[in-house]
Amino acid sequence: MSRQLDHDRVIAALAAERHGVVSRRVLREHGISQATIDGRVRQRRLVLLHRGVYALGHAELRTEGRWLAAVEAYGAGAALSHMSAARHWEIHDGAILPVHVAIGRRSGLQRRPGTVIHRVDLLAEEITEHEAIPTTTVARTLLDVAGAVRGRRLELVIRRAARSRRFDLTAQQAMLDRHPHAPGAVELGRLLTRLAGRGTDEYRSALEVAFAQLCDDHGLPRPRVNAIVLGERVDFSWPGTTLVVETDGFAFHSTPTSFAVDRLRDQKLTLAGYTVVRFTYDQVVRDAGATARAVSTLLSQCRSS
Repeated sequence: MSRQLDHDRVIAALAAERHGVVSRRVLREHGISQATIDGRVRQRRLVLLHRGVYALGHAELRTEGRWLAAVEAYGAGAALSHMSAARHWEIHDGAILPVHVAIGRRSGLQRRPGTVIHRVDLLAEEITEHEAIPTTTVARTLLDVAGAVRGRRLELVIRRAARSRRFDLTAQQAMLDRHPHAPGAVELGRLLTRLAGRGTDEYRSALEVAFAQLCDDHGLPRPRVNAIVLGERVDFSWPGTTLVVETDGFAFHSTPTSFAVDRLRDQKLTLAGYTVVRFTYDQVVRDAGATARAVSTLLSQCRSS
């Protein structure tokens, strides 16, 4: 009986350290026999999540537990990666599921339910353990994310990494040098060159990111983002012009108080000779071409003397 209790203590301790998840591989490394593991599975004290991966007592796991279970399903050398790693590092708000896992390019393992596998050339130093989950480093994660997220949205990911003190330009450049042909490497390299000495813009909403991307996509001059004009913070402005653009996203303009403040600010700027134009979500996202043409015309009309 005491031996059984000792095994249960080991299993419970491992699960507590690992978001409620244990794998057969890890249990065996800690001296738990195959027979003991099989017995706990039959008794439902270990609940199967993936082949060789279990939850302790029940399968109701938090996000971190689901991530770890998915990584453990592919064994040693696998790592949480791409959009899942970016969310784990808190530098991008991606979907929790499916779980993205990086495995060796020559691995013969097949995809497990609820996961997306990426067969990549992943070096040992490109994997770290973040909150008990094998995860690609921030530099590797940014390289992988660059293959799926472009332009201003990628800039926003880099800004979040920098603000959380997780971005290292030297490490990022070394990663690009190591994997120059990775999807997104060229885009990421160009963005880092463009940001050198200037830094990233400060966005307050996804709609602001979308409008900035619209300007880039249609060859419009790059606006200042959330700059101060006549003592007022405005969404977008252009040096040498009197044009101010506001993007009306629901989150920032939905209350009566914010609506009234917005209009008072618009009146102040208009009386001072500025042209204040507001664009809705549909105009920015669904009718980008027409919006870009309107902004181009307004920029021509609003050149300051």
